[in-house]
Amino acid sequence: MTELFVFAHGVGGRLDLPLSEWQVAWAAAVALVFSFAALGYFWHKPLLKKLSLGRPAFNVFIKASLFKIVFRYISLILFLVVVVAGFIGQDNTVANLAPITVFVIFWIGIAFASALFGHIWKNLSPWETLGNLVDRIRVQGREEETAPKWLTSGWSALLPISVFHWFELAYHDGASPRVLGWWISIYTIGLMTIAWKWGWSQARKAEGFDVLFSALAELSPFNVRGTDSQKPKKIYIRVPFVGVSNYEMTPSQLAVVLAALGGTAFDGFSRTRFWSEIIVGRTKWELTLFNTIGLIWIVALVGVAYHLAGKLGSRTTGDPKFSERFGASLIPILFGYDLAHYFSLLLLEGQAFKVLISDPFGRGWDIFGTSTDAINWTLISAGAIGWVQVLSIVGGHLVGVLVSHDRGIEKFELKEAMRSQYPMLAVMVLYTMFGLVLMTG
Repeated sequence: MTELFVFAHGVGGRLDLPLSEWQVAWAAAVALVFSFAALGYFWHKPLLKKLSLGRPAFNVFIKASLFKIVFRYISLILFLVVVVAGFIGQDNTVANLAPITVFVIFWIGIAFASALFGHIWKNLSPWETLGNLVDRIRVQGREEETAPKWLTSGWSALLPISVFHWFELAYHDGASPRVLGWWISIYTIGLMTIAWKWGWSQARKAEGFDVLFSALAELSPFNVRGTDSQKPKKIYIRVPFVGVSNYEMTPSQLAVVLAALGGTAFDGFSRTRFWSEIIVGRTKWELTLFNTIGLIWIVALVGVAYHLAGKLGSRTTGDPKFSERFGASLIPILFGYDLAHYFSLLLLEGQAFKVLISDPFGRGWDIFGTSTDAINWTLISAGAIGWVQVLSIVGGHLVGVLVSHDRGIEKFELKEAMRSQYPMLAVMVLYTMFGLVLMTG
């Protein structure tokens, strides 16, 4: 490895933009308001659900199941290598495969791949493979126990997302391979214990990453479905992002998306001068305490703002499930935030995966002949990064406004739908300005 790998979460700071942070933020706010007004004037009938069906492109490859099995077991092998690397590899982020795989390839790469290709995580997830294995070896013929409400409600999926964000953004030693090894092991044992007791179909409801990646997969331009069990499934191609118009959220799924959105927002907030002055000189558990308070504070602000808008919308329409009904509009916003914060991390520091896969434990190996490959830090310019950051945040919110408006006129009369969307528009404007000031400031 010829260049130093510096592990970091996301990227912060204004990058060669010709506008100040507040100019960018106000311009984006105006664009959202004008877009909302234009939709109310021109868009009177719901269209997105029809568009989300797409058009059939081609049949699923006849041997696709074989490829799924191959990729699933490659993923399982990589999973096992990462866990072992966490326990016996060098205990640093430079020479150990675990941190780059967990925080970049898994957390960022799978999220982006889901938004691009659809529901791929179920075909790659090592927990899916292990869970199905547990189902097969469970004692047959025993009386099935009824799963508890804390599991069937789906709220348990919020725990792994929250814990992951705490390790990533608050805990002072969260990227330590040893910490990651123990965290992955405990999470896996917990899931498999639930699967053993109540079956994997129930345990899957506690797999928070599956819930999150499945939500992002609704943004994909590809959709696989079959209309007849006797015929092969077809791949349908549709307009990107419109798939969320068919996504009906439960309260627990909405909470998972809001937690992910709030965590990403804190990632940006943690690099502001304001927060840097608060934590300067603080180390170890003191630093962890302050970061934990900041993380909870930002996640709470994001969640409370959305739920207040939902309450106002519910009063306007009389719909008690208003917040959940319009929760799908948050998915493109979450993707925009993730793209803004992490795409350059994936492109640049993600190259270290190719280097470390040849020497996962930091023992001087060169299994695939890539351990001395250089990382190309000029793969993308600073100016391009800055523009992608701004456009992805603004674009995500514009799509969110579109999805919210289309769902509104699908459920309510136009005037009522428009009135109900005023609080949502205000929240989206605040989210946009907050996100851009954090990103570009």
